Amino acid sequence: MSNVEKERHATWLELFYDLIFAAAVSQIGLSLDTSNTSITAFLGTISLFFPVVWAWLGVTFYATRFETDDLVHRLLVLLQMVGAAALTINIHGASGETSGNFAISYAAIRAFLVIEYIRAGRKIPTARTLANRYAQGFSISTILWLISAAVPIPIRFVLWILALAIDVSTTILVGRKHLRLAPNIFHLPERMGLFTLIVLGETIFGLISSLSGHKWTIESTISIGAGLGIAFSLWWIYFDRVDGSPIRAFREKGRIGVYTTWLYFHFPLVVGLVTTAIGIRDIVSSAENIPLSYTTQWLICGSVSLCLFSIGIIHLSIASAAGERKVMILYFYRFIAGLAIITIPVFTIRILPSVLIMIITIICMMQIIFDLRHHPHHRIF
Repeated sequence: MSNVEKERHATWLELFYDLIFAAAVSQIGLSLDTSNTSITAFLGTISLFFPVVWAWLGVTFYATRFETDDLVHRLLVLLQMVGAAALTINIHGASGETSGNFAISYAAIRAFLVIEYIRAGRKIPTARTLANRYAQGFSISTILWLISAAVPIPIRFVLWILALAIDVSTTILVGRKHLRLAPNIFHLPERMGLFTLIVLGETIFGLISSLSGHKWTIESTISIGAGLGIAFSLWWIYFDRVDGSPIRAFREKGRIGVYTTWLYFHFPLVVGLVTTAIGIRDIVSSAENIPLSYTTQWLICGSVSLCLFSIGIIHLSIASAAGERKVMILYFYRFIAGLAIITIPVFTIRILPSVLIMIITIICMMQIIFDLRHHPHHRIF
């Protein structure tokens, strides 16, 4: 093992691990059916993103601090992948009948991660305090997840919230006291970008699969093309600025606020990407000559706005960490675009499906044009 700062990239094992969680995210997306579920059930399913992404992030945080590839590490990661597969299988009923199995699966993932940190503490003296504190905090969380499987709903869900709160607070409090052992400046931004890319790819795949038997008309073709245009635009504006500046600011200046903002706003971004695909699917499946229901309007407009707001905050945190005050104004366009899109359902505007999705696509693509005015390499004006 080594904790020496250097430029690093994702390993083949990490990419293999990502595929399991991509399936979990996809399963959550497939479980979201806006036509047959109540708003409470919909939000309950959406909330599953947090434990799923947090489980992925736990392994990623360990890997970005401790570069290791020995036999025991590989076996422990593979065991966590088994737990992630079980988590994925139980996602569909995680708000009800399979919630106990979901909790046990999650606890298994965290238990193997605790073993990883115990090993790191024993083998790296300089990281022993950090590793032991992580192991202690995550052990308490793991025990709560196991206990939750034996208690009835809704107490079970209360324990989930408490366990996740302990996980998050442990990460923030321990990390604040060990700045020199902060995540790798090169590795973590790449991992966050790769996970975002995988989620974006999975949502597009799910969209295409759900529409494979759909009748093709001029309106549906326009809607599908516009939907892909939204996905392309979100990809463009996010990946035009993947930077480790927030981690460097945390490591060198102790700016934990800008670092945690950059990190945790990837959660709403992931949710927004998945629900955007659901909204596009609903639009393409809607009657072409009948104005959209306000439920579908809120879904697609709210989802795209959430993506734009999240990307805007992520980019602002990067620019702030890098001290680039002059370009920060550029990222406020994200918020203007998000507000423009959310205005449509707010004012209950009756609008046809193909018209709405074209408006959203144009607003998103305008973000690219604004960026090109200032981009150091792609500038065209």
